[in-house]
Amino acid sequence: MLTGFSAWSQTKLIDSLKQYIYAARNDKERLKAILDMCEEHRSLDRDTLDHYAGVAVRLAEKVGDKRSRDLAAFAMANTYNRWGASDSALILLEPVLSRNPVADPATRELHYKMARQKALYLGGKSRFPEALSVLYQLVANADRYRDTIIVGANKNTIGSVWLQRGAPRVALEWLQEALAYSTNDSRYKQVLAGVYANMGDAYSQLNKYDSAEYFIEKGVLLFRELQNLSSLAITLQKQSTIYLHAKKFDKAEEKLKEMIDVRKQTNDEGMWIDENLALVDFYIETKQIDKAIAFCQDALRRAGPNEKATGRVYTNSVNLRLGYYEMLAKCYKIAGKNDLYQRMLEDIIAAKDSFYQTNSAEALAEVQTKYEVQKRENTIVQQQLNIARSNIRFYLTLAGLLFVAAIGYLIFTGYRRREKLKVQLMLEREKEMGTKAVAEAEEKERKRIAADLHDNLGAYAASIASNLDFIPKDNKSGQEAVALQELHSNSKAIVSQLDDTIWALNKDALTLTAISDRLKIFARRMKPSYPNMDIDIEENIAEDISLPPTQAFHLFQVIQEAVVNAMKHSGGTNVKVMLETANHWRVSITDNGTGMKDDRPAKGTGGNGLTNMRNRASAAGWKLYWEPATPGMRVIIEPDEEAGTTN
Repeated sequence: MLTGFSAWSQTKLIDSLKQYIYAARNDKERLKAILDMCEEHRSLDRDTLDHYAGVAVRLAEKVGDKRSRDLAAFAMANTYNRWGASDSALILLEPVLSRNPVADPATRELHYKMARQKALYLGGKSRFPEALSVLYQLVANADRYRDTIIVGANKNTIGSVWLQRGAPRVALEWLQEALAYSTNDSRYKQVLAGVYANMGDAYSQLNKYDSAEYFIEKGVLLFRELQNLSSLAITLQKQSTIYLHAKKFDKAEEKLKEMIDVRKQTNDEGMWIDENLALVDFYIETKQIDKAIAFCQDALRRAGPNEKATGRVYTNSVNLRLGYYEMLAKCYKIAGKNDLYQRMLEDIIAAKDSFYQTNSAEALAEVQTKYEVQKRENTIVQQQLNIARSNIRFYLTLAGLLFVAAIGYLIFTGYRRREKLKVQLMLEREKEMGTKAVAEAEEKERKRIAADLHDNLGAYAASIASNLDFIPKDNKSGQEAVALQELHSNSKAIVSQLDDTIWALNKDALTLTAISDRLKIFARRMKPSYPNMDIDIEENIAEDISLPPTQAFHLFQVIQEAVVNAMKHSGGTNVKVMLETANHWRVSITDNGTGMKDDRPAKGTGGNGLTNMRNRASAAGWKLYWEPATPGMRVIIEPDEEAGTTN
């Protein structure tokens, strides 16, 4: 009978999962396929689940890893629960749950799955406070790790617990939160199906039947699509109740019958009785007493010894028959069939006596099951302890070797680092000494050149200029007078240039203020030669900047050349030299003349004076450029920041 029944009961999803089991090439592949099958425990035939869970446990012990063994134990716990042994299911589940902490990313998924199942086991035994405690903690953990599917699923389950406790308004708050976590992603369909089913139930309890019908239908459609038979049966029963309250009796009966057909596919006899009796109660409420009597009599038919398996399920168990007896007695009483009512009361008394005896036997079997489960768990724990001890010895040995290797490596790398540091310090010391020696040599050479210029060329130039003053200018021919005048002017220029050069070379560094002061001396010296030209030296120096003597000399020479060019060629009456600092220094020489009549400075052409100015600026790393003024021309000198010059 079971063979034919199992073949009749499978959904397309379960049938396809079975094909993977048949196609497995080795034990490892078969174990994985069976564990995937056991994940559909809500829809599997109970006998099928019982068979495959047992096979999974054996294969996991043989070829599985820790995760596979835990999933096999999980499948066995679900089997116990399906057969009504929820206490045994909890005993088997607890150690597996403790081995898979939520803090470990590798075991977090298993923790979520098993903690949720624990809550469902507790809720099935009406231990609602304990179930809610597990669910609240589960939601908090999932929220911490942002596992939105887990948050939504378990907020929905919390809502269903409050529905069972008769608090539909509280339930709706949780269900609305669960709905907020769900999206159109196909992974959320299972969550949405449960939320819609529970919202239909909640609105039904609040007597809002239009909303109840809307949401319960959405839940039924989704559970059909997901092929979740157990949840589909529960939702169909809720839908029937909603139609019954709405006085839609034909639809209520249709949903009850469909629910019973779904239950038959999963072989859950313990659940059939409640839902079959719900259909009988429906017939009584709708005054269809004959239908109720016929249904009960059909359900009470016993399987004879010669009857073959036809896919029909017979009610031979006394605890299942008792419910039908009581309901049939109620029907006889309503129909006024007192003789049959009296006879049924006698059958009820006999059935209860038998039921108590059966319950005692089942209680003993439950205790025995707990003992066997605990014994098996203790064996597994002992095996794991032995493995753990071996692993500890291995890892301690390995850790010791790694520690010794690490210490040796640290000593060796420390020695190499110290030797490398010594070599680096020696190289830096040599480089520093070389740089210092070059600087000292340059300083000595600079001072020697300054001294030679002062003591030799300077003395001779001053002597020439002085002696020229004693040569009488009278009685000289025109050519002789011009030559004497040129000698006199050139000797003074030589003395002036030497004086400027010696001034620059004698300093370790020169500030812009010092250059400005020197330019004022130069302006006073040039004034007699150009009486119609005013030379203004202005400063806007926020922070005085120091330049090396060579750069200071170049800058002075460039400024001097620019001033002389303006005085000679601009045709103006004023030359203004501005020295200023902001982010960097900047010198501008502006005249009020006619400006350049051609574009030679812009093109980089011109006389020796312009060429010398550009060469000096380029050597020092400065920008030198000309721009029109109003009126006149402006020459600008400033550091070239693109070239990296900051002096």
